[in-house]
Amino acid sequence: MTFWCPCVTFGQIAEIVDQGSSSCGTTGALYMLLAWFTGCGCIYSCFYRTKMRKQYNLKGSECGDCLKHFFCELCALTQAYRELTNRGFDVALGCITCWCPCITFGQVAEIVDQGSTTCGTAGALYALINAVTGCACIYSCFYRGKMRAQYNIEGSDCGDCLKHFFCELCALTQQYRELKNRGFNMDLGWVGNVQRQQNQGAEMGAPVFQGGMNR
Repeated sequence: MTFWCPCVTFGQIAEIVDQGSSSCGTTGALYMLLAWFTGCGCIYSCFYRTKMRKQYNLKGSECGDCLKHFFCELCALTQAYRELTNRGFDVALGCITCWCPCITFGQVAEIVDQGSTTCGTAGALYALINAVTGCACIYSCFYRGKMRAQYNIEGSDCGDCLKHFFCELCALTQQYRELKNRGFNMDLGWVGNVQRQQNQGAEMGAPVFQGGMNR
């Protein structure tokens, strides 16, 4: 991914380092423009390497950061990505939701429906509603309410609607992370999670987790 589309990897890193104040899509697009018109996207990414080092008290220097990104931009980006992954971040999530929210929604819907709906079906319906009406948030809002009811999470139907209407991507990401924090492997789907639990000698059910879609 970094070799063919470094702007994607950089956007994912920048969103985490900026703690959500900038999006994967915005920073990735800016990186791509700089690379196209100046050939020096590494200047932009170098700034984020320095910012990340300061956040986590990592050894190094600004001069070293510049040299790494100038002589081996792809390796430096991959290194920063892996550093964030090793610190517990799901680096790819924000970018996937930004560009293809139907994927994130489909994964959430399959788990919430406990396998009665597939990721592909729910995601395709979400994409269709969005293409025809531009209001797929109405569909995803329904699943937020259903998920709250399943796990006794505080909130209201009105609050669900407002969150999805004004910030659909953030709301979807929040639901995804809530399920992941409850022990689900979102890439496996419902059946995969059931099989994983059976292999571990446990009955299927979400682990006890005190949360509330607040991340």
